Amino acid sequence: MSDRMGILGLDIGGANVKGVRLDRDADGTTAKTASAPLEVWRDPSLLAGELTALGRKLDAGTCSHAALTMTAELCDSFATKREGVNFICGAVHEAFPGLATSVLDVTTGKWVRLDRVVDNPLHFAANNWMASALHAAQSHPDALLIDVGSTTTDIIPLVGGEVAAVGRTDTERLNRGELVYCGALRSNPNTLVSTVPVRGSLCRVADERFSFMADVHLLLGNITEADYTCATADGRGTSPEEARMRLARLVCADGEMLDMADVVCMARAVYEAQLGGVTGAALQVLSGLDAARRPGLVLAAGSGAFVAAEAAARLGMDAVFYPGDPERRQEVVLPALAAAHLLSQEVWS
Repeated sequence: MSDRMGILGLDIGGANVKGVRLDRDADGTTAKTASAPLEVWRDPSLLAGELTALGRKLDAGTCSHAALTMTAELCDSFATKREGVNFICGAVHEAFPGLATSVLDVTTGKWVRLDRVVDNPLHFAANNWMASALHAAQSHPDALLIDVGSTTTDIIPLVGGEVAAVGRTDTERLNRGELVYCGALRSNPNTLVSTVPVRGSLCRVADERFSFMADVHLLLGNITEADYTCATADGRGTSPEEARMRLARLVCADGEMLDMADVVCMARAVYEAQLGGVTGAALQVLSGLDAARRPGLVLAAGSGAFVAAEAAARLGMDAVFYPGDPERRQEVVLPALAAAHLLSQEVWS
């Protein structure tokens, strides 16, 4: 088989589908990325069609293999994770019937043929973090990978080139601090704070889905409008003014009642809470390692890599943006990229 035959990496989340096409020639390896928003829980039947469209962007018809990771099995449109894993695998087979597709077993870090997933579906649930960690460990054997995505944050210790995380399921990882359910875009600010400062008082927040963390980070200048890639809470636009009006509703106010300075102060308080949560979870993870094995480097990854970098500073640790330029963070779909690279090492060896 020609070395020019590409490898397709796929990461299927509950709100986005992401893909990477990896190619190799005499000049080295190149990667092309694509992603699309898809709220799988609303209508899972759309998944196969969205994957087909993603495949056209990446010319998947000329690929030989595909590497699959996922988190969408948690969507409550599926009665169980088992059902979700099997559905996702079926959608991938429908979209790419000609590809030799493998899925990463989160319990072993090994690739398994798509048709064998049905034997132990739960071994493949929420496996995307493992792909990222295995890939990162090859270049940074001793580090703390903090991958801040749109909805969640993964905190994964790498020690001696091995993935030193304790948990394998979402529940185990939440319990160990290795998974934090807060991201840079889609998370609801009212899950982070119970009060925010408003004109000299601490005001309780509303238990409604009025705004997202994307509004917080847009107003603070941490992301641009182009980075605001999730749907807004009110269906309106992604300008700072529209973000201000959404975030004002966190305290049941509106754009006429609170000005930009008021709302930015609220946003800073929410961001402080997010940083405190990530930093605290990182300390929990680090505390589980022997002192001599604790890494001093943070790999700041994901659309919220800026959160990880700030957390590293508070931890007294050095930070590097992983896998590269933080200004291109929305173009880097780390689990899909990692999956493609990991499988290529077997296919192209």
